[in-house]
Amino acid sequence: MSVSIAKNLVKLLERFGVKAAFGVSGGFIVPIWEALSESEKIQTFHCRHESGGVFSASEFSLCQQVPAIAFATAGPGISNALTGLRVAKLDGAKVVFISSITSVDPSGKWCLQETTAQDIDSLVISNGRGYFDEVIIISQYKDYFDVERKLKKGFNKKDGYVVGIFLTTAAQKMILDIDYENCEELSVSHDNLDENIKYHSKEIADLIINKNAIFWTGFGARNASNLITQIAVKTNSQVISTPRGKGIFDEKHRLYAGTSGLGTDTESIHQALHCPALSAVIIMGTRLGELSSSYIQNNLNKVNVYYVGINVHEVKDNLPPHSVLIESDIDTFLASIETYLAGKIKPSSQIKTIPKLDYSNKYYSDAEKNVLHPLDVLRMVQEIAIDRFDCHVAAEAGNSFVWANRYLKFSNPLRYRTSTADGAMGHYACGLVGITASKDRCAIGIIGDGSMLMSNEISTAVRYGLPAIWLVMNDASYNMCRQGLELLGNAELDCHIPEVDFALFGRAVGAMGYRVRNIEELHQALIHAIENKKPAVIDVVINRYILPPLDNRIKALKELKEV
Repeated sequence: MSVSIAKNLVKLLERFGVKAAFGVSGGFIVPIWEALSESEKIQTFHCRHESGGVFSASEFSLCQQVPAIAFATAGPGISNALTGLRVAKLDGAKVVFISSITSVDPSGKWCLQETTAQDIDSLVISNGRGYFDEVIIISQYKDYFDVERKLKKGFNKKDGYVVGIFLTTAAQKMILDIDYENCEELSVSHDNLDENIKYHSKEIADLIINKNAIFWTGFGARNASNLITQIAVKTNSQVISTPRGKGIFDEKHRLYAGTSGLGTDTESIHQALHCPALSAVIIMGTRLGELSSSYIQNNLNKVNVYYVGINVHEVKDNLPPHSVLIESDIDTFLASIETYLAGKIKPSSQIKTIPKLDYSNKYYSDAEKNVLHPLDVLRMVQEIAIDRFDCHVAAEAGNSFVWANRYLKFSNPLRYRTSTADGAMGHYACGLVGITASKDRCAIGIIGDGSMLMSNEISTAVRYGLPAIWLVMNDASYNMCRQGLELLGNAELDCHIPEVDFALFGRAVGAMGYRVRNIEELHQALIHAIENKKPAVIDVVINRYILPPLDNRIKALKELKEV
């Protein structure tokens, strides 16, 4: 069959299991856009902004655990997408970004939206901190024939892969002769594990059955939830998670010690990690960046520290010098530990578990002020969205993810989404589209009013009938900035946002809209929005003067200020 490179590329991505594409169209990518629109296996979501498209593709990839496509036109289409691409790379998503170059070399004529190969090459940095893991530029017929091999190698990585494929418009239209009937389905495989894994898994198995240890889990351990639970319960080992790892181990279980990082109960986590009886800390699936750990691992001088994960070289500088680094697939490593534990059950011991921050019968909101206390908002989300309906919940950068990291509790992995790597505002105001694209369950986005005004994809959710609910924490200010200035002792600066009726805004673009000022109204709005499974905006007027649990972040900022 004779087909264009654009259509063949889409067929190739179908064979890799891609199910969704998100982006904004443009003249330079019409052939790609047309091929995506014609696909029977890939659903295309035409978004409102390029960053929103990439945020959505990243979230779809992470929630569905398959590669996803993001697309944009040349020039500003690419530059608008860069923040989303950076976040996707840091979060470990598998995203194929498809766009265009207008020419290989600059024309010297300053053409509209001119984008060259040199412009694209600068987006990959050798130390892994750029926007892409790899870029593929296709301007000639022969450039296309190595694409399948490169994609297969990239998708075989377990720690994420963000690749940019940039084609000239002429290359998109070039014709290939392909025998589709004899094309095999492409599957992802993984390399054999290091030989020393058996030694280390036996070492850790002996340690946790005979002594006391804590497992510290991040998002990279999400597929090992059952094994972590089995091993922790069998050996009476406590578990800490990073914010992105919430729900991998049941947060309501007696062995759950708490969440580390931004919003954490620092004192409780410190007690757990510095218990005199503790022998080892086993860290899995996290880089332990600032918002995931508050760098408390730097003080683990008196216990054994093991780090398990892929690409340990990227994390070694963020660990105590005496740490044992184990380069391994987490699932397989834990399965090896479980094998050594077979038939062994640690006698019940008097482990000092950390008291949980449970909700009482007390509500915090002052009915006379006609505004809600953030803790009451979190309580309603917990009781209705999480415990009753088992929704996805995503917390936007700012005070939203401070409150959510600390107070929400999950019993299932992949239900809570937040970004502690880059903290980009607008991530989940847009990314809710990717989370709900499969329509398998509702998602609640806890979003600040500042983020909502920066960027959102409510209109896209309306276009495709997605069960996405924007719960806006409306305090008419950039409140983390305002409170941060106050806590740091700085002069007051302009953080005011003119009051916005986000319920009216939601209705204006076709969603359901609810404006709530008390607990009963919020209770009714949440239930009604979730049961209707349609795009909705719940505008919650909150008390701006309540301080979130920001102590460790403020301490870090003060230390930086003194340097």
